[in-house]
Amino acid sequence: MNKLTQLYGAIAISLLSGCASYTVEPYKDVQQLPELYLRGVFTWWEADPQYLLKNQGGSVYATTIELIADGQPYDFKFADKDWTPGSSCGYRSKFRDQDITLNEPVYADCNTTDENFKFVPKETGRYTFSINFSNIDKPVVKVSKL
Repeated sequence: MNKLTQLYGAIAISLLSGCASYTVEPYKDVQQLPELYLRGVFTWWEADPQYLLKNQGGSVYATTIELIADGQPYDFKFADKDWTPGSSCGYRSKFRDQDITLNEPVYADCNTTDENFKFVPKETGRYTFSINFSNIDKPVVKVSKL
C-alpha cells in the first residue's frame, strides 16, 4: 500500500467517524437547561431574543407571539441558541404529538433533529407557546390563545 492510499484511507475513516451518531446525556433537572427559544418559520428558525422562553414559575417556560390565521401550519420547536444536542425539543411521537391543537398538551423529546411541531391557528391573535419540564424526561408542550 502506498502512502497516498494510506492517506486517503485515514481521511475516509476520519470523515466516517465524524458522522457516527452518539447519545446525549439527558438533563437531570430543569436548573441545568440552557436558555431556550421558540424557533420556527416565524423566526426563520433563528434564536431571536424576542422569542426567548421566560420562566412562568416552577418548571414552565413560555413566550407569546402574534400569529396570522391563513390556514397554513406554523412549524416550530424549542431549542437553545446553538442547536445543542439534548436542547432541541420537538415532538415525541409523529402520530400523537406532532400536530398541536389549541390547549391540548403533547409530549416533547429534547433529543430531536427534524421533528417539528405543527400548529394551525383558527383565528389571528396572540398565542402562548409553553413547555413544562415537571417531568424532565417527558416535557409537555401546549399552545394557548390570549
